[in-house]
Amino acid sequence: MNHLRNNRASLTASLVLTGLASTGTSVIWNGLPFIAKRDYGFSESENLALYLLIGFVYVIGALSSGVCTRALRPFVSLRTIIAVLLATVTAVCSLPLFLNSPLVMWIAGGVSGFCSAWLWPIVESYLVAGRHGTEMRRAIGWWNLVWMIAVASVMISMAPLMGSHASMVIVGLGVLNLLAIGVLPWYSKNPPEHEELKSIEHVPDGYHGLLKGARVLLPLSYVINGVLAPLLPYVLAAIAIDIFWQTPIVSIWMIARVIATAFMWRFDRCQTPSVRHQVSDTGWHGKWSVLWGALVSMTTGFILILSAWGLFPLIVGLVLFGGGMGVTYYAALYYAMSVGRAEVDAGGKHEAFIGGGYMIGPIVGLVSMQSVSFVGGNPFQSIIYIVIAIMVFAIVALTLFWKKAR
Repeated sequence: MNHLRNNRASLTASLVLTGLASTGTSVIWNGLPFIAKRDYGFSESENLALYLLIGFVYVIGALSSGVCTRALRPFVSLRTIIAVLLATVTAVCSLPLFLNSPLVMWIAGGVSGFCSAWLWPIVESYLVAGRHGTEMRRAIGWWNLVWMIAVASVMISMAPLMGSHASMVIVGLGVLNLLAIGVLPWYSKNPPEHEELKSIEHVPDGYHGLLKGARVLLPLSYVINGVLAPLLPYVLAAIAIDIFWQTPIVSIWMIARVIATAFMWRFDRCQTPSVRHQVSDTGWHGKWSVLWGALVSMTTGFILILSAWGLFPLIVGLVLFGGGMGVTYYAALYYAMSVGRAEVDAGGKHEAFIGGGYMIGPIVGLVSMQSVSFVGGNPFQSIIYIVIAIMVFAIVALTLFWKKAR
């Protein structure tokens, strides 16, 4: 099978590798708290501290990915770097077979987080290089659907192991990362050039303002996720959800994210205008209302999840949160790669905003836990207040960018 078509990386190869490697992303960012609580007895604060570490190394990895890959390119190809990253994740995921200690969580989480921060900007560059406008959006749409479905599937398939073999989930994702290396022969050594002149034709001036707006929402969305992910095992336990059903219920927000992404992908019917000073008036791209809708959906869902008194409000909150997350991620990645001309640096900045959110989220949780330990009260309620305060700053920033773009 030829891995290039019109000098572009094979979309099929990108999707297969993404589906396999995204299992690690799912466990790192969503499954690890359940494993840490079940097999190693982590408390809420310990889970938040674990996520603070992962968020920190993720930011460092994402910001360094572009500089380091450029420095390494005279010596090794980006395809080789992908292979090394996947092999490293495979190695650390084997730790539960040899070590029965909470240290497994810290090593596996930290190393996998750093490797992911390098991996995804490179994969994103392969995905979109040589693709523009509608074709780029559709490729990103397929890519989003694959990794989001993979993430949700892992959370559902974890359920049978959560009773007595939770840490074996980590070993399983290592095996899938090993299989992902087998896809690399269908990749070119490096991504093709992303023609600058053609790229400019498909990037209206309005995209620059929308990128700024999306980069307000992207870290906010992962601040919320960074708070929720370590605490969801305790939220579900508080409303007496059986351990077998906990990860499948959490997957509801991931399924909602898939549906939101599929909707955006399916109804993207128009071409980006070739006139640079225009923004499309059909489809989802080029619309500030899409970003505002995502903001309202995410924050409403967050409040419902942390204040849930039963299963119904929890499910509604998960659906709203997941829908807003899907819209935010799709828009942010498309605007980042369009304006950034598909470079690894553009993907690195996109991933750094994600990591920044993941790092701030646990800090919010830890500060709330510590304040409650001194003055008393409901820790979840204080977290809600802090996130609402952060949301107010996000609204102000989004409003300023929106008005400037009008």
